[in-house]
Amino acid sequence: MNVRERVTIDGLPFTWSTNLDDDDLRGFYHRYSDRIREPFPPAESSPRTIRIPFAMDFLEFLEGVCLWTYAGGVHTVLYRSNREWELWNARQAEIQELRDDQAAELGAQRQLLLAEDNFLTEKTDLALKAGDYESAAAYIYARSELHLEFAEPYRISVNWCRWRGDFPFIFTKFPTSSYGMDFLRRYNMQPHAWINFAHWYAVRRSAEGQEFETETGRIYEEAFKVFPENARLFQAACLFWRERRRYDLAMKICAEAIAKGLRDDTKSGFEGRLRRLEREKK
Repeated sequence: MNVRERVTIDGLPFTWSTNLDDDDLRGFYHRYSDRIREPFPPAESSPRTIRIPFAMDFLEFLEGVCLWTYAGGVHTVLYRSNREWELWNARQAEIQELRDDQAAELGAQRQLLLAEDNFLTEKTDLALKAGDYESAAAYIYARSELHLEFAEPYRISVNWCRWRGDFPFIFTKFPTSSYGMDFLRRYNMQPHAWINFAHWYAVRRSAEGQEFETETGRIYEEAFKVFPENARLFQAACLFWRERRRYDLAMKICAEAIAKGLRDDTKSGFEGRLRRLEREKK
């Protein structure tokens, strides 16, 4: 469809965008001039009056129909013959049928993916209950690859793409933190994921009455190796040991952060944190 944009036609008022030639457009105007000349009544003089000048109609013309619209001071007239409209409608029906087929295929794919994910989740739980941690870790990796492979094209559910945040928590059920740290390294998890894992691991083992300081400390030490310049990691580790009243370890971490020139989110920085720890230790 060749459309002439914003043109003026001899003998006609207004500005036009149309695929009609000049003679046909004149015929259209003379036929519908009373209908389109003043598409809007005069505006009421009120500061609260908001007008959006837009109008649209389908108008029979020649051997077909014109779509007429008015917006922004321009009259747009697009003509299609009845045959063209039939072809257009048929094409739209084909497109809709294709979309329906794709939606059905997508729905079936979603169900298969959810079924496989649920199966792997059940196998993970059974392996954990049996103390088979190697198998449990393998099932979690299989779920991760499934979520990673089908992250965008299928949009399974709201939670489907949140596996990077959810799956590390499963490793808090393991007796050592090594499994979880291997997972974090394998999937290139960012510092906040290491901080969360350390926190979750400590909270879970503490709630179960198990020793947790050693394993949590290992998580932070490994995180320092992966992200040696991340101030939030040093801050989180310092807070953890301070809460445990292990001031010697908290002060050591503060000193390392100061030596690296890192800054935390407090006004006095790690220097002020170190001074407070020294006072608390006394």
